[in-house]
Amino acid sequence: MRYLNALGAAIVTAATLTGCAIKPQPISGDERLKSMMTDQSEMYSKQESIKGPMTFYDALARALKYNFDHRLTMMEAVLQDTQLSVATINMLPKLTANAGYLGRQDQLFSESQDIFGNRSLRQSTSQDTGRGVADLSFAWNILDFGVSYFQAKQQADRVLIAQERRRKVVNNLIKEVLQAYWSASIADRLLPKLVPVLEQSERALALSKTIEDGRLQPVVGVLEYQRSLLRIIDQLKKLKSDLSVAKPKLAGLINAPMSTTLVLANPDQTPEPPELKVPVAELENLGLFYRPELREEMYQERISRTDAWKEMLKVLPGLTIPLSVNWDTNSFLLHQMWLEAGARTTFNLINLIAAPKIWKSAQTQIEVAKTRRKALSVTALVQINVGYQQYLRALDSYKSSTELSKVDQGIFTAVSNSADNDAGSELERIHAATSALASQLEKEQSLSEVYAALGNIYASIGLDPATGSIENVNVRTLSANLERNMDRWYKGQLPKLPKIAAATPVNLSAK
Repeated sequence: MRYLNALGAAIVTAATLTGCAIKPQPISGDERLKSMMTDQSEMYSKQESIKGPMTFYDALARALKYNFDHRLTMMEAVLQDTQLSVATINMLPKLTANAGYLGRQDQLFSESQDIFGNRSLRQSTSQDTGRGVADLSFAWNILDFGVSYFQAKQQADRVLIAQERRRKVVNNLIKEVLQAYWSASIADRLLPKLVPVLEQSERALALSKTIEDGRLQPVVGVLEYQRSLLRIIDQLKKLKSDLSVAKPKLAGLINAPMSTTLVLANPDQTPEPPELKVPVAELENLGLFYRPELREEMYQERISRTDAWKEMLKVLPGLTIPLSVNWDTNSFLLHQMWLEAGARTTFNLINLIAAPKIWKSAQTQIEVAKTRRKALSVTALVQINVGYQQYLRALDSYKSSTELSKVDQGIFTAVSNSADNDAGSELERIHAATSALASQLEKEQSLSEVYAALGNIYASIGLDPATGSIENVNVRTLSANLERNMDRWYKGQLPKLPKIAAATPVNLSAK
């Protein structure tokens, strides 16, 4: 009968588990809609409103405070710090408390048998059918403590890695905001002039075709005029297309709604781009010292070294020291509360056999980390040199386009002051006006490229202008701090490497 009851219980349990099978549950449309509306309401909440014209430093400050990529890395750093606290707690001994009730249907009667097989005692019991039990146990395993200690050290390095990854995002934000802001500034100042000039150019092109059809001027001269005008019109349209997306990009970087009308603090005159008068060798050394990826790999190497010691520690015998206070309501016990203590050691012999393999694997991880850091160092040097050459090229292009803009502006002024008012002179005036605007746009675009190249250099070096905490400061204060730091960079006052006694900085590019 008992076996039938047990079989029936097993069948009922199996049927219950089958009924509890998990099936895929797609998110409903209402849930997606609710999530979408919640995200839209929270994406731009808890931000300072944009007041007045926005400078570049205001834009960068807003990007550092509100850009979600940056905020994500900051949250990841906080998460790693929280996990460090957990890893530190794991080093503590184990302290557990247990309490419960034990009961049985029949009394626990038993009898004894001597060596000859004779029953020596009558059936008796020393345990109540129902009793309460509790204990408070303290256990400390020296091997577990050592492993937890090394794990906590590794987690501390992961906290620093998270900070370096935040710095990398900051570097990329500087580069992207530099380019987007100055492109948006150009768009603000020159797009209003671009539309009427394009309309005039289209009319001039149509008029030149009429002159060509009527054979009013030499055909070759008219066709050359059309070719020149078409090239300028195509150039203007491409520049207009590039400039039109600058403000949406900037709005995305500073986490402003796309419908926001961004008013920029445009200067009265186009500022001259800063000239970075720093030797490439100094930039290389700065990059090898400050680059976030290289510093991250140094921490990864340290984690690998710690992992080697942690794995070898597991080979050693473990010593456990248990200590507990126990309580039992069994009425047959003379002492219902008692203290237990002891010591126990364990030794996994398989780990001892595998120790050479474990050590070799750990050493290989260290070498991989070293090699990866060296490979990233070479990549950093290449990026710094390429970025510097791009900066020089952008600066040279700006100077050339500035001279060309002066020439085209002079031609437009001369043509506009001409006394002739015939159709040919009007075509020449429109052509000159279009060329002058195209040259000015090209000059301004070259200025944007200079700042973009500077941003590439700063990013390839790994400089971070946001010193200190940015969470508890407002946009205006952070903007002023960024302006002070970056103004020194523009003047060539980059951070200096710390001096080490009896050590000479090595220029790797010279080897």
